[in-house]
Amino acid sequence: MSIHFLAFLFFFYAFQTLSFLHDYDFLYKISEHTNRLNFPDRFNADMRFIEQAGNFGLIVAYIISWAVSSKRNWFWANSALVFVLWFSLKNFVFIHWHYYNYTIISPGGPFKIYSFWGHIVLGTALLALGLVLFFSKRISNYVDGNLLTGKKAASTNKKGTKAKM
Repeated sequence: MSIHFLAFLFFFYAFQTLSFLHDYDFLYKISEHTNRLNFPDRFNADMRFIEQAGNFGLIVAYIISWAVSSKRNWFWANSALVFVLWFSLKNFVFIHWHYYNYTIISPGGPFKIYSFWGHIVLGTALLALGLVLFFSKRISNYVDGNLLTGKKAASTNKKGTKAKM
């Protein structure tokens, strides 16, 4: 469950980071202070869009998590529990999000995150990390409790002996 929790985190921030590209020129070409004063409706609409993109990322992560869980015969309620937990943490502000924003976005520092390509690189990297957490064979073996991996585990199971734990 904790691995899916991290994957949901990466999907949430990936979708939010990529959603900044929706109206990039408006958000970054003019200062934020000027936008808030001169175009408050457009600025607020853009901020709502970015917030909702994170929720859409949680929905996509839930669908992938549920599909992976059903394929590997894991209990489906783990995916639902992680989704409800993330959705409530995000929308009901149980924790201070700015600490997590700095933690996730700080790796994007070398890419100048407030550039167009910085958003693309960081968003794609976060999506890739989330997908690796969902689909990695090594992680699924860890969740299944198989400590032996690769050919050694396959040859041991073919001989009819149990794998040592």
